[in-house]
Amino acid sequence: MFWQLALLFFATTLCKAVYELHFSRLSHIPGPKLAAFTRLYELYYDVVLRGKYTHKIAEMHSQYGPIIRVGPREVHINNPDFYETVYALRGKRNKDPWFTSNFAVPKSSFGTLSHDVHRSRRSLMAPYFSKARVQRIESTILAKVDKLVRRLEEFVHSQQPLRLDPVFSCLLVDIVSEYTNYKCFNYLDSPDFQPIWADTTKDLSECAMMSRNLPGVFGILACLPRRLVKQIYPKLITVMDFRADCIKEVAHMFHNTSDSKEMAEVKICQEPTLFHDLLKLESSPDAEERVLHEFISIITAGTETTSNTLTAITFHVLNNIKIKQKLRDELYQAFGDGNAMTWTELEQLPYLTGVIYEGLRLSYGLSTRSPRVSPDEALQFGDTIIPPNVAIGMASVIMHHNETSFPDSHKFMPERWTDPEERRRLSKYLVAFSKGSRSCIGRHLALANLYFTVSTMFRKFEMQLFETTEDDIKLEHDIMLPRPRLTSKGVRVIIKRPIV
Repeated sequence: MFWQLALLFFATTLCKAVYELHFSRLSHIPGPKLAAFTRLYELYYDVVLRGKYTHKIAEMHSQYGPIIRVGPREVHINNPDFYETVYALRGKRNKDPWFTSNFAVPKSSFGTLSHDVHRSRRSLMAPYFSKARVQRIESTILAKVDKLVRRLEEFVHSQQPLRLDPVFSCLLVDIVSEYTNYKCFNYLDSPDFQPIWADTTKDLSECAMMSRNLPGVFGILACLPRRLVKQIYPKLITVMDFRADCIKEVAHMFHNTSDSKEMAEVKICQEPTLFHDLLKLESSPDAEERVLHEFISIITAGTETTSNTLTAITFHVLNNIKIKQKLRDELYQAFGDGNAMTWTELEQLPYLTGVIYEGLRLSYGLSTRSPRVSPDEALQFGDTIIPPNVAIGMASVIMHHNETSFPDSHKFMPERWTDPEERRRLSKYLVAFSKGSRSCIGRHLALANLYFTVSTMFRKFEMQLFETTEDDIKLEHDIMLPRPRLTSKGVRVIIKRPIV
């Protein structure tokens, strides 16, 4: 019996290999034969080597050309001018279930596979993230940034090194939670800046990557006793606890509307909040689960990517005295007597804008590829026809290091963006927020957070890097989000003194 099963397995595997390599719809697209045959090729690079498949894809492009097959049903393209065809504003684009199901938020806008269902869900939320709406809540952002300034002043006296990613994560969680919810989480009040939150988001992204490559494993683990899960894969405990906290928060929203009204009365900004208006709009039986999934995706996606960008900007500015001085000079001249500036006014500062755009370029947003599927039409790339219902990816990491678009791409150069015409041209290739009908819905909120935080930090404080090198910011592991070397202690600074 054993030999019969072994023979059957071998025959099935051989037939699948022959089909994928010679008869499948993608057999004409070049790439490693093992990648075309099985996802185990990717599993080796992403699970065994910890997030190395994006690096491997870049190597594959060097060997095979601008279009390659990176999975049995997936191709990857390295041609910046083709990005807006794959990530189209018009035309149907579904998400690939193999990439999306691992986030475990299928009823969120982010996790929705179908183009039409996504359009319906996104249309309910889009008004809350418009540029006009964000401009109306600038007071909320400024209040949180001012609170951050007061917290950082505490470190002037202690001269203790401060790891930046938890600091920025706390700031952004407080902004996003107050903006979208009826209350602020107040993580900035934490004496140590709640490092558990920054670690939780890292664990979330790692679990998502692992579950993509090992489907079903985490579902089984979650059913085991907690103490056993802690021994097998302790990071899953953090994720399970986070989800449980989110469930409680959303349940409280649904069943304690009087609390919501009381909290709303003391908010700095009286704009309606996303989640409470969603409660009114959602009438389906699974409304609570729908709001839960949006809550999880917005709180996590809205904080970690922007935190990464702020961390990258701070490192690169402090690591180059000329860049720091140019930025300071522009800020001092613009602020003059110290009065606050609006987001619109800050956007007119060319060097600040260059610093922010270059920070976005070198922090990548979502570093992993997020493929799109054209369900109805074939796409043509040069002489190659890509059939319908094929996942097509273009990773931001590879886009942002295309030397044709961005010469000397690994160098932090704000000057790339200071000329308005050149900025418009290069913006086509800046995809930290993705593009098209499924681009990041929180783009305007993220940009406002970046402008207010960067302009305040470098105007208010003298900072110095502490035992931090480029290895602590350089992408070494693509674990859904960019990660440096595993031994890194993060970007750390000493707050030398406040600038009066």
